[in-house]
Amino acid sequence: MTAPPEIRRIVLPNSLELLCHDDSRGYFGDYHRVRVLLTLSIPLESRFFQDGEELREAKRLLPDPVIYRRSAEKMAVPSADLESVRSQLVEDLLRNAGEYLGSEQFPVRYIRAELIRNRSGKVRINEISVFRGE
Repeated sequence: MTAPPEIRRIVLPNSLELLCHDDSRGYFGDYHRVRVLLTLSIPLESRFFQDGEELREAKRLLPDPVIYRRSAEKMAVPSADLESVRSQLVEDLLRNAGEYLGSEQFPVRYIRAELIRNRSGKVRINEISVFRGE
């Protein structure tokens, strides 16, 4: 299975790179489900940890890099509107989550949340939250 095509790459203020992929598909006649996938890879680097022990624990329990994923979608989009809807979904996601994802605290908080989830046994399997647009 091939990865969906990349439509945008954004370097955030915290130096992480946000990738946007198009996972749209047709579903009935001229109508489509437009879906944009956001992926942010957070490397397990010492700058995100208080000490070496915390870093070693993270490397033992988590994949490197830790992946943050979100999606945005809209249904019943005619072919003529695909590009504008796709662009609008990316802009909506960035407007709603861009500042948070780009903050210096985001990587640390997300890695800690994943560590807590992993310790509790609540491991995510292909979990992607969906934003339905405005």
